[in-house]
Amino acid sequence: MLQDIKLHAFMKSFLGYGDFDAETWFVGMEEGGGNNLEDIQTRINTWAERGERILEDCAEYHHAIGARQLFTPPVRKAQSTWDWLMRAQLKSEGEADDCRASKKMQGERWLRSGSRTCGIELLPLPSPSTGVWLYSQFSDDPVLGSRARYRAAMLPSRIAAIQGAIEEHKPRNVVFYGTTYEDYWRQLAGADFLDVDGLRVAQSSETCFLSTPHPTRPVKVSKISYWKKVGERLAAQHRPNENVCLRQSDT
Repeated sequence: MLQDIKLHAFMKSFLGYGDFDAETWFVGMEEGGGNNLEDIQTRINTWAERGERILEDCAEYHHAIGARQLFTPPVRKAQSTWDWLMRAQLKSEGEADDCRASKKMQGERWLRSGSRTCGIELLPLPSPSTGVWLYSQFSDDPVLGSRARYRAAMLPSRIAAIQGAIEEHKPRNVVFYGTTYEDYWRQLAGADFLDVDGLRVAQSSETCFLSTPHPTRPVKVSKISYWKKVGERLAAQHRPNENVCLRQSDT
């Protein structure tokens, strides 16, 4: 069974990977993995041993849990969710944004401490899919008796924590991926999403928010053109004293 003290600390504190100083944050629903008790224990124990960080260094952490292949150059294949997020990030930086570039980025700096890249999860516990819930088998905590109980218990505090981080660090952009969860993204943004140039966007006083499909899901246009457009929107927001979040492009 999972150790309650470490488990509860992880659920309360761990937000994701990378660097709060990144100009763009990527926010998903939950991390994949956690396929069995041993894997979950390894992830939580490693996090505790490394100092219970709010944001982990993704490469160092995955090396520590035995998933070296994700970050050991040369990366043979970009991780399927990260691939399109990295391409959007690269496009926003004015860099090459093809498959080769995303693999290079994953091996060298993606979601590393001090990398100016950031990935956050709305919910803390890894799971193989949203249709699978293993934690009721591995913990006596009633909150983990079902996914519905877990969400109801965790979402208010997690939303508040992520909102607090956004208010403190003021990223120029936050990209939420997974349109199924747009109600949660709306709560985090504190604003409604509007259709602008084929993208779903919302604006606060200092941050542009985008709601995109999950990177592994199909889109109405080609994935390449869609994620290029995301990267172009992020790039425009990076320019000093320019706010184009809700503005139609000139092209």
